[in-house]
Amino acid sequence: MIFRTEHPIPQFPFHIGYEDTLFFIGSCFSDHIGAFFSKYRFQTLANPFGTLFNPKSICDNLNRVLDQRQISEENIYFFNDQYISFSHQGKLSDQNKQELIQKIGMIDSKTFNNLRESTYLFITLGTSYCYRFIENNIIVANCHKIPNHKFEKLRLSVNEIVDDYKILIDNIKKINPSIKIIFTVSPVRHLSDGFHENQVSKSILHVAIDQLVDEFTVFYFPAYELFMDDLRDYRFYGLDLSHPGENGIHYMEEMIRKTFFNPETEFKFTQIEKEIKSVGHIPLNKRP
Repeated sequence: MIFRTEHPIPQFPFHIGYEDTLFFIGSCFSDHIGAFFSKYRFQTLANPFGTLFNPKSICDNLNRVLDQRQISEENIYFFNDQYISFSHQGKLSDQNKQELIQKIGMIDSKTFNNLRESTYLFITLGTSYCYRFIENNIIVANCHKIPNHKFEKLRLSVNEIVDDYKILIDNIKKINPSIKIIFTVSPVRHLSDGFHENQVSKSILHVAIDQLVDEFTVFYFPAYELFMDDLRDYRFYGLDLSHPGENGIHYMEEMIRKTFFNPETEFKFTQIEKEIKSVGHIPLNKRP
């Protein structure tokens, strides 16, 4: 008897090799996958702006970098005795405004160079919901624990996402015509938005990506479906029952290997995996 619906291994007209450069951006799922490739010594840059969940913030950050624009003053805000950036995760802050802008400029420069050289760009969209900072009338990537009443919650439409990403894809292709762009939808459930609302949010992301795949030479990796339709069990989630757990992440890594690795890459990967395990192994007589 078959007790689960196994998702077929996705087919792509290319394979990832150790000579390639990989760029990951988006939700915490991209952090996991970026860390996986980095651990096994692929040339990788993951989430230089921090974890980003909504499509608008991902798009705005990348377009600013591609246009080589300095971050705007309206995106810098003084809160809790330090300056923060509404375009970045909360870890990036400084008590000096110009120092923060300089830090962001360095990140942007590194990101631009990586985008220009990357073979693959993975964009993981997490939610269609975003927050508008009312005072400056801007969509933020992170609310930085600023009081809720200063924000308005919005839900992006399919057309808004598609229109933004048409421009972004064109901009990326101008500096790197050969880059391959792969979209994923994060399997992390945003239940704080509501159960039904989370489903609607994810559906909007799926439809938007589907339109982009139809119109451009971009691709979709079914991370969401692998969790929701293949694994479909809470034992593959963490303690919060929303984020992937260790077993689920390992399964996703296995599917990525089957999808993107050719025999040459897989052979080199297994050799590096043995080296890592060997370095991490402590003989019984050496253990405390």
